[in-house]
Amino acid sequence: MNINEETQKGAMQGTGAHFFLVVNLSDAPLSGRVMWQSASHEVALDVEGLAPGGVSRLQPFYPSGGHNDYWHWSQKGRKYQLNCYDRDRYAVVTISNYGIGVLPSETSPDSWKW
Repeated sequence: MNINEETQKGAMQGTGAHFFLVVNLSDAPLSGRVMWQSASHEVALDVEGLAPGGVSRLQPFYPSGGHNDYWHWSQKGRKYQLNCYDRDRYAVVTISNYGIGVLPSETSPDSWKW
């Protein structure tokens, strides 16, 4: 969701670590950082040199109820809102030639079959 279409994030029952990873779906190595922001918290993951088809390491982040979650790739100027809730323990951030996308999931990447 574009930041200009902001909606209020609802309550969350639990707390604790959530994790995101970056998948490079573009045709060139990535540069810069991918960031998650919420309220006064920010977590960044360096994706410099991540090859096409490559996957980054897992990066912990800590969403909370009532505070929207924003995602940003330093190579593009816009932030996107996609809120993660209790069961969304993992988020896959995709970077393609068209921009950034975020897919929340409650299943671990360790269980995914490719």
